[in-house]
Amino acid sequence: MASTDSEFVMSPPPSPEVVTLERLLDEALRSSPGLRAKRRAYEAASARVFSAWLPNDPEIGTDVEGQSQLFRFDRRDNEYSIEQTVPFPTTLILKGQIAAKDAQIAYQQYKEEERKVLWHIEQPYYELFLAKRTRSALEETQGLAERLTHVVQARYESNQAGQQDLLKASIESSKIGIERYQWNEHVHLAEAHLSHILNRSLETSYDIPEVARSPAPTFSTTDLEQLALRVRPELKALEIGIQRAKASRWMAATTWLPNVTGRIEARQFSGQGHIREYDTGLFLSVPVWSLLKGIGGEWKGAGRDVQACEARYTEMKNEVWLSIHEAYSKVKTADHAVTTYEQSILPQAKQQAEVALASYEAGRSDLLSLIDAQRMLKDAQIAYYKFLANYELGLSDLRVAIGGRWEPTTRRARDATAAVTPLKGTP
Repeated sequence: MASTDSEFVMSPPPSPEVVTLERLLDEALRSSPGLRAKRRAYEAASARVFSAWLPNDPEIGTDVEGQSQLFRFDRRDNEYSIEQTVPFPTTLILKGQIAAKDAQIAYQQYKEEERKVLWHIEQPYYELFLAKRTRSALEETQGLAERLTHVVQARYESNQAGQQDLLKASIESSKIGIERYQWNEHVHLAEAHLSHILNRSLETSYDIPEVARSPAPTFSTTDLEQLALRVRPELKALEIGIQRAKASRWMAATTWLPNVTGRIEARQFSGQGHIREYDTGLFLSVPVWSLLKGIGGEWKGAGRDVQACEARYTEMKNEVWLSIHEAYSKVKTADHAVTTYEQSILPQAKQQAEVALASYEAGRSDLLSLIDAQRMLKDAQIAYYKFLANYELGLSDLRVAIGGRWEPTTRRARDATAAVTPLKGTP
């Protein structure tokens, strides 16, 4: 069966999507199922707070008295009753406090998940930034290598250079082409990683615009440690967990306090159409078993729970402080390297490459000197983008370690104050 030419025309690949980090962060916050699950868990815990302050339902009932035989109702007296048991006030108060702490812990876990979602976008984004900028640097270097090949070709044709120089120039250009191919695959993998997180097609391409370098933190590590204590959601959740454990300890220590039960009874005798007698009763529970439970280990166990929560908080605090120092050192090291490359190494490497090319064209230097100069320029450009990416990655690690940003006027989702701004209905 004959087919037209149009059936074999392949559609052009889609153009890369221009994306900014802010846009991807917003998309991730909206679409993350893990974040949505944490939010729903917080809402569920908040919805249970009010009921924790209330006692159990009252009981109403009736019984039949004066039966000559079981289940024989020809002559009977009816008794109606309503009964309400109210726990000792401290029990209800502490139950409400524990439920409120559970909701607060769920909220901090939600905020911690939000920080992790942002981090999981920032990391591949800057890895993609590194891959794309490195590939661009190699394209520029290959352009210089091709220019070198043309110069050597011209000198060879005019008997001013040997065939050996022409082969060296061709080999150098091919080696750069191999590196370009490798980094092109790095770009694809970085884009696929980002698309995987955003639940997009793995063939999606991204165009990352040039952005100004993020400002470095001006605070000391000690200041950042104190900031983490105030805003890191995971630390705040553990701190609230200590308060919850203390409330549970108090409740365990007061469970022996008596519950109060009130009862009202009304009696209707057989053959009479109205209620004739009323009884009222007030009862107190006797703490036989609750005291035995407390002495048997419940009080001691509640105290150990508090100590365990305090130990977990101290352990997490030490881990957070260590991660702050590690990220801070990474940022400072990369910041110093980027500044040095921008101010001296890159300009000098570019100037050296241009001088070496001019000298070779004039016959004042050999080909190896020119190739070394071009390699130095290529290595300097790649190293510069690597340190630049490490700088942004270090800032991302530092934000996660702290639990937010250190500038109070930055974007809401990445702001330190956003890490502590309560959601609607936060306890």
